Amino acid sequence: MIVYPPTETARAICVRFHTDHPVEATPYQLKGAIIRSFPNHSIIPYINGEYRGQMRYPRVQVKVLRNQLCIFGLGSGYDVVQAFCHDLEEFEIEDQTYKVVGMDTPESELQLNRHASHFHRYKFITPWVALNRRSLAMYKALLPMERVAFLNRLLVQNLLFIARELGFNVGYTLSARVKLQSLSPRVVEEQGSGSFKGYFTSNMILPDYLGLGNGITKGLGTIVQIEEQPIDNLPAPITPD
Repeated sequence: MIVYPPTETARAICVRFHTDHPVEATPYQLKGAIIRSFPNHSIIPYINGEYRGQMRYPRVQVKVLRNQLCIFGLGSGYDVVQAFCHDLEEFEIEDQTYKVVGMDTPESELQLNRHASHFHRYKFITPWVALNRRSLAMYKALLPMERVAFLNRLLVQNLLFIARELGFNVGYTLSARVKLQSLSPRVVEEQGSGSFKGYFTSNMILPDYLGLGNGITKGLGTIVQIEEQPIDNLPAPITPD
């Protein structure tokens, strides 16, 4: 009989702010507006870089999704975001004032226990910047099917990194398989990095609006769960370009 370790979880919340008109701003601009308006709030060290040396994975992530300000909190960032959402009534960017007229606060969990009956399917709703300058050069030298395995390994590394950052031990073999629109990355020239669109499956339960890969603080690599998938019905490998 297989004995699984106790369930380990980290609470997550993503507050979606409804404003009186669509938000036309970058996450960087939004963080600046929050820092100026709430200089002493407990959320500030999470978004101004003060905790970067202690927390390499950002516990608070400011995003713009469908022209809405969204603030995601994970682990220690959960309570901080939950408290902040009740304080934000309006914010100003480049002489444009946005008034908060409502909000949604969906909650979920990062769960590190194994679920043997189903894999979980996740969609990247913003591009997954999987490759930095160095790994992009390595990736370009690979054959098409080698690229699939390379990206699968990178994704597993992304997930294990988050678990370690939160102080959890994943007590099982973590699996992840990508299903992307294309194996040809979109190269972000100013950073020399490569991004992809699509989805993936994994046997780890991940919270909606979690960020994976590079560029998390810019809202990139954001995921949502779209459905569960039986283990014996995993997606076929990516068709090479």
